This record gives sequence, structure tokens and C-alpha cells, in this order.
Amino acid sequence: MILTTSRKPSRKTRSLAKALSRFMNWRYVQRGKMSFREFENEELWVISELEGNPAFLSFYRDGKKLLELSISVSNIKKAEVGRGEVVYFGEKYNFFGALPAELLEKFDKRPYFPKKIVENENELCFCLGDELIFKVRILGIKRFDQNQQSPQEAPQAQPHREPLDLRKSGKEF
Repeated sequence: MILTTSRKPSRKTRSLAKALSRFMNWRYVQRGKMSFREFENEELWVISELEGNPAFLSFYRDGKKLLELSISVSNIKKAEVGRGEVVYFGEKYNFFGALPAELLEKFDKRPYFPKKIVENENELCFCLGDELIFKVRILGIKRFDQNQQSPQEAPQAQPHREPLDLRKSGKEF
């Protein structure tokens, strides 16, 4: 999986991109002047911003946008997260391909995975052991039909702030 940003990301957006890619064991690519078409045959997450803050996290497969999350991010604590699997504790928002916690219950001796994503209502807490590294609040979710590229509001999404359609910045990435 690859993670990148819009063309000229702010320091906060770059910081989130680096922390999320290290945490999830993804490859972070500094976009620069690189064309979006260079990622056409890849699974890709793109962080876009609004007024200098990370605001959207979009997932692309084979050049087509499939999902867009409207987000808000807490401060990011620096930590050595290392490699290894990530375990997801929750039901609604396992978008990142982490191991579901229910899977671990099938083992006689549960393996220990220090990297966890814990769902708490509309927040995802990214933890290393018992230490919180950062939080991502999900404000809205849009799913896109693979064939038509028309957005469909996710039924479980409950935006807490203004609707996602009103937060568009008009900037292309």
C-alpha cells in the first residue's frame, strides 16, 4: 500500500502522512511534481488538506477513487513504532487493512501486537502498547461506485460537523 499527499502539503499533513505510513507499514511517497497517473495501478491513500490542515483521506484502487474520509487529526506524538502487524479493535471503521481483534481470540496463546487501532465512537486512536500516538476523528464518509465514480453516502456515517459537501476546498491534488 502507498500513502502520499496533495502536491504542496503543509507540515501537519506531512507529519500525519509519515506517522500513518510508519504505523501501518505502508510506503510513503513524497508527491512533489509527480503525476497522479504514476500511481494508477496501485492501491493508494491520499491525504488532502483544507487551510493547511489534513482534512481528507482518500483511497484509490487502479486509479479510481473508492472512498473518501473527512477527518480531523490530533497532535502526533513521536515514537518508534517499528514493523509488525496492526490490530483493530472496533466494528465500523477498519479501512486500513489491520487485523480484526476477533481473529486473535481464536488462538490458544494470543500473540502480542503492540500496534493497535482502537475505535471509540467516531474516533480512531492509534496506540503503541498503552501509549496514544495520535487520534483521527472521522467527520464524514463517502463511498464511490467503482464504475460510475458517483459518491454514495455511507449509511453508518454520522458527520458531527458541517456536511462533507460544504467542506470542499476547490483545490485539485
